[in-house]
Amino acid sequence: MATVSATQQAESRERGLKKWIYVAVGLVILAGSSLVAPPAGMKPAAVGTLAIMLTTVLWWITEALPIPVTAMMIPLEAHALGVASLSTTIQAGFGDTLIPFLLGVLGLSVAFQVSGLGKRITYLLLSLSGTNVARVVGVYLFVSFVISMFVTDVAVVAMMLPLVLGLLNTVNARPGQSNLGRAMMMAIMFGSTLGGVSTPAGVSSNIITMGFITKNAKLAVSFMDWTSIATPIFFAITLATWWLILRIFPPEMKELPYGRETVRHELKSMGPWTTEEKTALGVFLVAVLLWLTSDNTGIPIAFISLLILGGLCLPGIGVFKGWRDLEKGIEWGAMLLVAGSFVLGVAATQSGLANWVAQNALKPMAALPLQLQPLAVVLLVAIDSLGFSSFGAAASVNVPFIIAYAQQNALPVLSLAMAAGFAASTHFILVTESPSLVLPYAYGYFSMKDMAKIGIIVTIISGIAVSVGMVVAGLPAGRPL
Repeated sequence: MATVSATQQAESRERGLKKWIYVAVGLVILAGSSLVAPPAGMKPAAVGTLAIMLTTVLWWITEALPIPVTAMMIPLEAHALGVASLSTTIQAGFGDTLIPFLLGVLGLSVAFQVSGLGKRITYLLLSLSGTNVARVVGVYLFVSFVISMFVTDVAVVAMMLPLVLGLLNTVNARPGQSNLGRAMMMAIMFGSTLGGVSTPAGVSSNIITMGFITKNAKLAVSFMDWTSIATPIFFAITLATWWLILRIFPPEMKELPYGRETVRHELKSMGPWTTEEKTALGVFLVAVLLWLTSDNTGIPIAFISLLILGGLCLPGIGVFKGWRDLEKGIEWGAMLLVAGSFVLGVAATQSGLANWVAQNALKPMAALPLQLQPLAVVLLVAIDSLGFSSFGAAASVNVPFIIAYAQQNALPVLSLAMAAGFAASTHFILVTESPSLVLPYAYGYFSMKDMAKIGIIVTIISGIAVSVGMVVAGLPAGRPL
């Protein structure tokens, strides 16, 4: 036992030393940025932002510091390097309305588990989908895909996450250890994003891209134009992703440890619906309805999420009897991670770094054959978007420059603009690139390395599929307004 203990202590010291080295490298990058002369056309603030981005990615990948703590270092670094004042960065991070939205989503997830509603709905879903694990993963993947064609990706994750957590809790799948947990979280994460790109209603980057196509390129693009091109491409990518999930993270079981009869027995043994379950379901359905109709009603999604918290705490019928019941179940690290990521995206935009990189990196692309242009655009935008915590922000920075590039080089504007819009939502290398990736990650079932392992492959497949899909569609140049 003493030998084992000594070995463990040595390994712990070695891990600690490696983390200190990574921290030191990051600090050298930050300090060195003030000594580097900016390239032509780049502002000094952009050099500082690049240093912050490199340091943050290094610390996230190596987990030299806890990931939420690394995110909280971003406002401090931005202030120290003169990129933005601390008050500006804090407002950009914690002042965003997505923070209370996330709080409501996380509260709803806790309510599903505490009330038992997640377990009950999981059994109901399993009674329809069966217990074959590969099929169950596919069901969650494609249900997320279809719903997200008409609902925002974050809202779909919010709806599916409690169901997945209920299933994983039922089979005692442990975070960080269970491949079933990895597969299920990946299923709703990829499904909600890939389905969302398929129609203009899915993710915010689609609407932003359509706006640029109309305003900057003076081209007409309808709902059906977008859907008819995008849906076949992303349905094919989703099929490939299903195979990859099962291949890279083979679940530890081929069948869930209960048949349909067992499922029915478990449902019966749960007894009648409790007050807490009814309340959680009622709040959930109202929230989904309000999320689905928020564009028409004008009700902010953050308002809806705060309403969720109130509904879950109603006296006598609420799921939570007091604040501590809710507080101890919330994944606070997810909120810190998102807030810090917002600061990184804002700094990249305001310092001019994102614009400088996009403009200068495009010049050599004009020499590529026409058929490879969509592939080049997708891969470029995917790499350029690493620092963004929002698909919409990635589209806002990249699409205008892709349109200008296509116009200047007599390339099909609509095809390349749509490819850039697709790429803004299909870069899956870091979990911090969208809240729809952060939410599943927050529960610890997969790591940053797990994400990169499958995400890089899906990103490359997406680039190839978009390129082939655009060529098959005839590389449309678009119809003038």
